[in-house]
Amino acid sequence: MEKKRKVIQVYAIVVNVVAVITFIIAATSFISAIIDRSDPFYGGYSQVDLSSFQKYKMDVLKSTTKDGAYIPTDEAIQEMYDAAKADRINKVMHQSFRTMIVSGVIIGIAIILFGSHWWIARKYERMEIS
Repeated sequence: MEKKRKVIQVYAIVVNVVAVITFIIAATSFISAIIDRSDPFYGGYSQVDLSSFQKYKMDVLKSTTKDGAYIPTDEAIQEMYDAAKADRINKVMHQSFRTMIVSGVIIGIAIILFGSHWWIARKYERMEIS
């Protein structure tokens, strides 16, 4: 019986350690998503530089002169820039919302696992003392 108690206590402690590590990782991801959501234009990763219209215009003009293809007007480039900017913001908002939901669920599960296994470890510790 003593050996069984020790095994259960070790199991509970291992689950608690895993739950704490999972909580820390999920909390980091959750906080990162909150930061991305607060400023979606600069959140996430993108290969296209959308920091200013002039930089975007230069990138478009460089890519069109290499191909020797159609060179769009300033109005067309402005529309392309606005569309790319809106798309980037929408993607970051969606990704951050999804990350917040998933991380929140994982944090909840980690808290439940930690609490229940902490209770199990304490219960068997008290049995050992008695």
